[in-house]
Amino acid sequence: MAYNVSGWGTVSANSTIAVGYRFGDPGNDAGAQFAQGKPEGARIDGSSNGSLVSFNHQINLDVANGGIVYVFQLQNLTDSDTSFMLCGGGLS
Repeated sequence: MAYNVSGWGTVSANSTIAVGYRFGDPGNDAGAQFAQGKPEGARIDGSSNGSLVSFNHQINLDVANGGIVYVFQLQNLTDSDTSFMLCGGGLS
């Protein structure tokens, strides 16, 4: 199953953020997943290029509720704030 979620968030210029996502509540186990932040537009309005790196992919389990949360780090390599979409899918 592939997913592309436009308008997921914004990463500030020259910074790194954690991006988390889950399937359902509290977070269904969707097996191995791989996702990245795809630039939608630097300077928010799309007036300049974007360059993002996704790394350090994790699967986190909350034992109390049995929920699975998928997390990765997203680094913006540009001097402009960049909006991004979440793009990914399951691995087999």
